[in-house]
Formats: sequence, C-alpha cells, structure tokens
Amino acid sequence: MDAVLLTETAQELRLHCEQLEGELREVKKQCNKLAHMLEHAVWEDDMIVEETIVFNGLTADFVELIGPLVMSRKWKVNDRHEVKPFLRSLYSIFRICYDPEKDFLTLGALTNAVQNYLDIYDKTNQSE
Repeated sequence: MDAVLLTETAQELRLHCEQLEGELREVKKQCNKLAHMLEHAVWEDDMIVEETIVFNGLTADFVELIGPLVMSRKWKVNDRHEVKPFLRSLYSIFRICYDPEKDFLTLGALTNAVQNYLDIYDKTNQSE
C-alpha cells in the first residue's frame, strides 16, 4: 500500500516538475525577446538628455524665490519632507550662476545658503 502511494506521489511530482519546466522555458523565451528588443531599441533624445535651467542672478535672490516653497509642507522627496534631498533634486534641474565668468554655484553652497535663510527666518519669527 505504501509503495502504491509513493509511486503516485512520485508521478505527481514528476508531472508538476514537467509543468514548471515548461513555464520556465516560456519565461526564458520572453526574457530573450525583451533582451532582443532592448538591444535594437532606438532611444529618443528626450529620454536621455537632461535639461538644465540656469538661474542668472544672485544666490540670495534664488534662495528668496524658493524659500517659501522650502518652508511649505506641500512637497516630499521619496515620501519624506527633508530639505537636503529636496535641494539635491532641485539642483539636478537648476544651476545658479551670478556671474557669467564664474562657475555654477555648488550644491554645498546652495545648501548652506538655504540653511542660513531658514535660520534667519526662524530667528525673525521667534523674536516677534
């Protein structure tokens, strides 16, 4: 009796393995099709090139413009309201240049300027 049950179980297991092998072959076939499509894909320029906005003005002017947005609670980066990731995202789009002869403002300098702005804003509001 145990031998019959063992034989049936082995046959069911073999059948199940054959089905899984068939599914695996299908998955591999789909992966190969996708790889072939990606190899021959024609990427559009706007999918690759990142556009940069150059702000030609003083750092203080730029910070003054984005200050209300930074202080608002109406934004999140990766589901969190943190200034540094926000500035990093903003910096990936904006470059600040106060003098055409100079390099763009660095992310660190922008972060420091925004932090100074926030500190001054906090001190002003606390004294009122």
